[in-house]
Amino acid sequence: MSNHRSSWAIPLGIAFGVVLGVVVSKLMDHWALPARADSTDGRKALVEQAASFRSAAKTAAPAVVAITTVARVRYQEGGGIDFDRFGAPFYKRPRIKEGQMPRGIGSGFVFDAAKGYILTNNHVVKDGDSFVVRLADKRELDAKLVGTDPQTDLAVLKVDAAGLSAAPLGDSDTVEVGDWVLAVGNPFGFLEQTVTAGIISAKGRRGMHLSNYEDYLQTDAAINQGNSGGPLVNVNGEVIGVNTAIISGTGGYQGVAFAIPINQAKKIASHLVASGAVVRGWMGVQVDELRPEEAKRLGMEGGAVLSGVFVRGPAHTAGLLPGDVLVKLDGKPVHSANDIRDTVAGMAPGAKVTLVVRRKDENKSLDVTLGQQPKDWGVNKE
Repeated sequence: MSNHRSSWAIPLGIAFGVVLGVVVSKLMDHWALPARADSTDGRKALVEQAASFRSAAKTAAPAVVAITTVARVRYQEGGGIDFDRFGAPFYKRPRIKEGQMPRGIGSGFVFDAAKGYILTNNHVVKDGDSFVVRLADKRELDAKLVGTDPQTDLAVLKVDAAGLSAAPLGDSDTVEVGDWVLAVGNPFGFLEQTVTAGIISAKGRRGMHLSNYEDYLQTDAAINQGNSGGPLVNVNGEVIGVNTAIISGTGGYQGVAFAIPINQAKKIASHLVASGAVVRGWMGVQVDELRPEEAKRLGMEGGAVLSGVFVRGPAHTAGLLPGDVLVKLDGKPVHSANDIRDTVAGMAPGAKVTLVVRRKDENKSLDVTLGQQPKDWGVNKE
């Protein structure tokens, strides 16, 4: 009996093995992982990426300049104790002399080759009396200061020269987090035409307390002292930002840098070229964010509240009061304090705006005629 069972066991085992093999094979075909990409495909992608970086650098670099800001200074020379021909000591009065000394270094880029206009940061040219621009072709030129806007930390210089190259300007509104970017500039003032690569790390960074009107692009492209004012460009070589600042515990690059969006910079530059300054609308209020719990109580997604109204200012004259919650401005919902600040600042003095405010759980509509923003106006004030 046992031999009989054994004679059947062998063919049954073989049959079972065959069936199992077929099943396993089918399952492996069904669940198989995609084939690993050929290594040549990976190399091709790297070559294409490197080519795009090279092309972007070649497009932007000819427009990038190094800027040295020089200040006039007065200093004393000589003086101290001296002796006359008889050996008697006397006090020798020091001579007052005038000279020049470098005040700052930075970068910039030509945005209008025909007229020689250069965009840079205000803090690069601040307190300067004269400016020297070194072009990509090594020419050194004296530059004239056209205008500055401390509120956004932007400035425009002008040089008179032929053969300038202008950087193509892109559209910063189309930039997305994760996009590849290149920073071009002159770190430390002597490493000219340096190009670094990174990505857009974040958009719409505010509250950095670097300037009054902030809407920064954040990048991890290496930026150091001397890079300020240089361009941040996309893979097409188009400028999408003006490199402005870093956050660092050491004073050097630590992976967090900020650039002013070029769309904002273009608007400011046009004002500076036209009149040497930016004239902004002014409502005369202190604006704060509406607390989330208060917004929820009022059935709003967000908003702004007036924490202060300046006596005899436009808002005060129109009847606005501290504590008013701003609901709409010219028919558009107000989602944050920045909505008010940016909109009002972008309007001309004399313009009329219609505000809907929530006061004691009732909506009121008020018309405000804007004044002109005073100089050195502070953060959260409009």
